[in-house]
Amino acid sequence: MIKQMPYIKEHLSGLRQEISDLQNMNVRYSGKAVHSEVDQAALELRTNRLREIKQELSKMLDRPQDSKVWWEKSRRSSGAIISE
Repeated sequence: MIKQMPYIKEHLSGLRQEISDLQNMNVRYSGKAVHSEVDQAALELRTNRLREIKQELSKMLDRPQDSKVWWEKSRRSSGAIISE
């Protein structure tokens, strides 16, 4: 399936890198003794982004209830790759 839809692999790789970057920023934040308002706002933004990524990954795992929709999406994606 990954061979048929290489954009998924690239997207997951990008998300993985973004998660790693966010985690590194959170480690730096937790290493500080005092946090400014800007630091706290940035932490909130990072937390929200991690939540968004989690939701996006969850949606990627969800298959439509109707298998016809799933297969049509798969065929359309395959066709788009072939035509490129």
